[in-house]
Amino acid sequence: VGVLFARCTGGGAVKSIRGGQGLGDALYVQAVARHIIATRGERLRVCTKWPDVFKPLGDAVEIAPFTRQGINYLAHYSMRKQQVDTDQFQDCCIAAGIAEPVDLRLDWTLEDVGLAAEVRAPGKPVVLVQRPRAPMDRTDGFGAELLPNCQRIQDAIDLIGERATKVLIGSGEPLYRFQGIDIDLTNRTTVAQILDLASVAGGFLGYVSFMVPLAESFGRPGLFIWSRRGLKSGHPYIRAITPTKILHGKLSRAAIDDCSPQEMSDAVEVFIGEVTGALR
Repeated sequence: VGVLFARCTGGGAVKSIRGGQGLGDALYVQAVARHIIATRGERLRVCTKWPDVFKPLGDAVEIAPFTRQGINYLAHYSMRKQQVDTDQFQDCCIAAGIAEPVDLRLDWTLEDVGLAAEVRAPGKPVVLVQRPRAPMDRTDGFGAELLPNCQRIQDAIDLIGERATKVLIGSGEPLYRFQGIDIDLTNRTTVAQILDLASVAGGFLGYVSFMVPLAESFGRPGLFIWSRRGLKSGHPYIRAITPTKILHGKLSRAAIDDCSPQEMSDAVEVFIGEVTGALR
C-alpha cells in the first residue's frame, strides 16, 4: 500500500467518489478510485454501502455513507447504457473523467484463513456458484427477465461434476435450489468473507450480477448464463444488458440459456479448463 499510494498529497480538499449502490458497483468504484489515487495523488472520500471492498486502499481513502450529493467523481455506467463501443467498466471510467485504460483489480488480503482452508480441503479447484435471486435486488419485478432459466446453470453444475469443489454463495431465499453443490455458504458469509472466497476461487459460475465484476476483479474465469428473455426485453435498459456490454475481463464468458446441450457442454469445458489453469 505504501508504494502504491506514496503520491497521495494528503493536503487540500478531499474529493468524493461514488458509483451505483450494489456490491458489483462498489467493485468498479474501487478500481476507479485506485487508479485516481495512483495516477493523480489524490486522497478520496468513498461514498459507499460496502466499506470492506475498499480495505485494500488503506489510508488513501476515507469511507462515508452512500449519497448522491456533492460528488466529484461519478463512476457509474448508467448514462452510457446505450453506447455499443464500450463495456460497462469502461463506461464507469469515462463517467469519472478517465480516458486511459484502468486495471479492474482488487488487491485483497485473505482474512478468514479457516474459511479458505474449508473450501480448499477437498483438494480440487474451487468454483463459486451464485444463488439465484431477484436481479438487481429489485422487489418491484423490474428486470426479472434478466434471471436466466436456472436449469441451465444446473446443467453447468452437472457438467462440472467432480472436477471442482462447487461452493454456493449469496443471501436471501433462493429462487431455485441447485443440486450437486459441495459446500453451501448461503446466508453464512460477510462481505469480507465473500472476498476471501473469491481470492481463493478458481472460477465463478452465475449470471449477470455482482459475480461478473467479482470474477473480473480477481482476474479469474467466469461462466455467466444469460437470459434470452432479457436480451429480447421490451425495455431498452434491460435489453442493453448484453454480454458484450457487461463482460470486461478476458476470462469472462457467456452462454445463452437457450443454447443447445452441446453448446453448453463446450462452454463448460472451456471454463473448467481455464479454472484448472488459473490455479497452476
